[in-house]
Amino acid sequence: MARLAEQNLLRQLSDLSATTKGLFWVAYSGGLDSQVLLSLALKSVPLKRLRAIHINHGLSPQADSWQEHCRQYCEQHKIVFECRKVEINNQSSNLELQARQARYAVFEALLQEGDYILMAHHQDDQLETVLYRLLRGSGPRGLSGIPGERKLGTATLLRPLLKSSKEDLRDYAENAGLNWVEDSSNSNTGFDRNFLRQEIVPRLKERWPQAAASIQRSADLSRESELLLKQLARVDAGDCFEEIRSFLPLKLMQGKDPVRQRNLLRYWFQLLADSFAVPMPGYEELRRIVEEVIPAAEDAQPLVCWQHAGTVVQLRRFADKLYVLKDFPEVIKRSVLTIKPDVDLELGSNLGLIKLETTASGGVSFQEGDQLEIHFDCTQAEAKPVGRKTRAFKKLYQDYAVPPWLRDRLPLLFINGKLAAVADLFVCHEMAAEVGEKQLQINWRRTDIHCGY
Repeated sequence: MARLAEQNLLRQLSDLSATTKGLFWVAYSGGLDSQVLLSLALKSVPLKRLRAIHINHGLSPQADSWQEHCRQYCEQHKIVFECRKVEINNQSSNLELQARQARYAVFEALLQEGDYILMAHHQDDQLETVLYRLLRGSGPRGLSGIPGERKLGTATLLRPLLKSSKEDLRDYAENAGLNWVEDSSNSNTGFDRNFLRQEIVPRLKERWPQAAASIQRSADLSRESELLLKQLARVDAGDCFEEIRSFLPLKLMQGKDPVRQRNLLRYWFQLLADSFAVPMPGYEELRRIVEEVIPAAEDAQPLVCWQHAGTVVQLRRFADKLYVLKDFPEVIKRSVLTIKPDVDLELGSNLGLIKLETTASGGVSFQEGDQLEIHFDCTQAEAKPVGRKTRAFKKLYQDYAVPPWLRDRLPLLFINGKLAAVADLFVCHEMAAEVGEKQLQINWRRTDIHCGY
């Protein structure tokens, strides 16, 4: 690493630690990159605020020896050392994704508000990432590469080495007399990133020595484009996303061309990904939403599905809105559930919690000793809500704007074998409480990301 670059990095970390109060955690694998980063952090961050976190994935026979190397280095330099072991299914085809998700889950659980996690990604990692995403057909967001800084829960993730090359880091490590571990799996070109690193990147650099720096500039430009697209999406959304919900009013799409519609959809899905871990749709899913779902007839029930890492997403249309459902079960447990007043009852099947709360008016009549049950099936074909006419359930659900996919899984309150209330929609006329009677009302705390309603 050039002396000037090293001095700039040390000054940046020193200035940051002087103006903030949180802890500085270094993601420390023991490899060359993280060894250099921890060495630099040791020079610039007060020792009492410096921590090292090592993740033992257990995938290599050398995993425990790497952990011991890291522990000994931290002990020698009096750095507080934390280690976490994570379980990875080594029979799976997506080991890289699993390992990454496990690491970040540990980081997010460990860090407190105001803390920083320093990661040792460098310029060559950026080159590999942009190439990898280009081959996957990513847009500006993906081609913007690895961000130098972003939020991670209530903490902040920093990558202070992102402008330094692998050669810079090796020079620094050798001049500083550092020791590090070598992961033999890095030579396994069966992994996509390793293939790029071992087979493609060296040839690119041989022909274009400035390839990494050039691609970094392209990534920076893509990030600017992505920021502009987000600003446009916020303009198009108005105040719709002040509260992040799993439905999108179709009126926001009116008068916009398909390109702008897709941009707004991507922005919405990114909010859902950040808030509810909803996997992003791909290009084909976005195309189908714009070309098939949005212009569908009002009485149609279009459906677009996608999945990632075991999470299944459905996008549906109903009553001039698009709805997103995460892990919506095709089949639910339809058993009868006994319920007691003022006690939470888990409905299962991602339907949330239900509670019978005492109320002064508008509830169902009940007496001590009544048999209170939640059913999901009802033999009668119609019902009479308080203050309304008797109607078939199909018509009632249309009146109350219940989405079709939820109509056969609404929690129904039965008292002594009689239907008393349908979810939190209405109380049945013959079971309504009179003034002065004990009465209950249903509080259904459903998660709209699972129910879409």
